[in-house]
Order: sequence, then C-alpha cells, then structure tokens
Amino acid sequence: MKLTAIKFKIVSNPKRPEEKSIGIITLNRPQALNALDVDMRLELNALLDELKYMNQVRVVILTGEGRAFCAGGDLPSEATPHGNGASELDTGLKGPYKRAMEYFFNDVRHDMLQRMVLKIEGLPQPTIAAINGITVGGGLETTVACDIRIASEKARFTEAGVAAGFVAEVGAAFALPRLIGKGKAIEMILTGDVYNAEQALEMGLVDHVVPHEQLMERALDLAGRIACNPYLSVRRAKELIHMYWSAVRTPERVRRETEAVNEIYRTDDCEEGVLAFNQKRKPTFKGPIYPKYLESNE
Repeated sequence: MKLTAIKFKIVSNPKRPEEKSIGIITLNRPQALNALDVDMRLELNALLDELKYMNQVRVVILTGEGRAFCAGGDLPSEATPHGNGASELDTGLKGPYKRAMEYFFNDVRHDMLQRMVLKIEGLPQPTIAAINGITVGGGLETTVACDIRIASEKARFTEAGVAAGFVAEVGAAFALPRLIGKGKAIEMILTGDVYNAEQALEMGLVDHVVPHEQLMERALDLAGRIACNPYLSVRRAKELIHMYWSAVRTPERVRRETEAVNEIYRTDDCEEGVLAFNQKRKPTFKGPIYPKYLESNE
C-alpha cells in the first residue's frame, strides 16, 4: 500500500551501524496536527500487519511530523455521520440509504482505530513512542499502547474525549489506571485537563522527558540498546510481560468498549461537541433530556 498519511523507514542501529534494525513510523499529517483520519488509520493497520513479519526490524519507534505527535480523531471529517460535514463517501446511493451508509460508517471508523491500537500492543517488536508535541485523545491512547514513552519537553497531553462529547476509547479506561493510578486516570479522563511533559513524567504517563532537539537521538539510543540484545530473548520477554499486563483485557471487554463508543457517538451531545470543535467555541451539552424531544407549551 502506498503511504501518504504516514511514513516508514528502517534505519541503522546507532550501536551497530552496519545493522539496519530499527523501524521508524512517522504520523505525517502535520497540517492537521497528525489527526487520525481514515487514511492514517487504514495505512497504520496495513503497515502493522506487515511489520510483525519484518524479522530484521527489532525495535519500532513511533513519532509525529511537525509540532504535534497526534491531535486524536480528525473531527472535521467525523462531523459527516451527524450530517454536519461534507461526505467523502462515494457510494452511488441517494436518500435514506446514503444517510444510513454515512451513519454506520462511523462504526467502521472506530473499529479501524481499535484494531490499529491492538496491533501496536501486539507487535512482537518492542515499541517506543517518541512524543514530539501535542498528544490528544486517540493520540494519547496510541502512545499508551507503546511499550516505552519518551517525551519532548514541549509535549502536552490531554484525554479530551469526554470533555468534547465523546468517550475515551481504545483501551484508555484499561491502561491509564494501570499507568498513573485509578484516581488520576479518572481525573484525566473526566476533566480533559492538559498536562505538560514534567507532570506526565511525575504521574507515570511517560518514562523519560528530554530536550526537544534530542528526542529522536535519545529514542534511537534506547532502541539501539534494546536491539543489541538477543532477538528471541527480547521478543519472548515482551510477550510474557504483555501476557500478564493484558490478563483482564478480554475480547469481550474490548467489544463492550467499542459498543459504548459507537452508542455515545450517535448522541446529540456528541454532535454538539464535534460542531463546537469545528466552530472553535465551547460546547453546550444538554443530555440526557434533550430539548428537541420535549413537548412545546405553545
């Protein structure tokens, strides 16, 4: 598959320059702060399917192009299922069938994201998130799916789903409490507060904070040290750690999480959150009693 929304290359291990063994995935929509549009989700899914069989790649680094790591979901395009965005679905259908396709296509969009994050978690290679800037929602959850997180001093983090009318998805409810504790995870998810790199380090959301200009150098150095270790030992060690880490994250629970995401996305409050974001204003949420369903006294 031709890659346009992401870039991928295999580079030399700085500890063993003769050995090309480190894969670098770069989210490549800097004009949109690397928001996860459909193309990016599709390309990441396809690349990750191939990557797990690339035995020459011993460690994978994931980073972003420009000033953001990832701004989460691509809300301008996600307005489409609510009827508030220009549809890119060329189905040839008209009327109610066209509306139904756009409505249920949102389920596919979230399924693609869920699959992508699970594939990152399931890669046999150790993964390092080199977090270069703004990291929001699905972008934050993508970093959490990585094994190690190194943040630039310029990085900023927010789990903005609930505050924007959505819900934190793709494992945030499972992984964040394990990383930063239940209380801090609930606070982060329910408030949408923004945390800087040092705060993220203090609460255990990231493992290292480095000067911005040294981010990739430090990520490559760590990747190189890991890649110098025995191939099978590294892979089996990661496999065992993940076996215990994911012991309670069953397929059934992943399915329930996805159902919750799709249910919430169809609410009026979610529609308001998308509109407010695109119109650059603060949202006004009115659920669970939506005024449009109340009888008028007139």
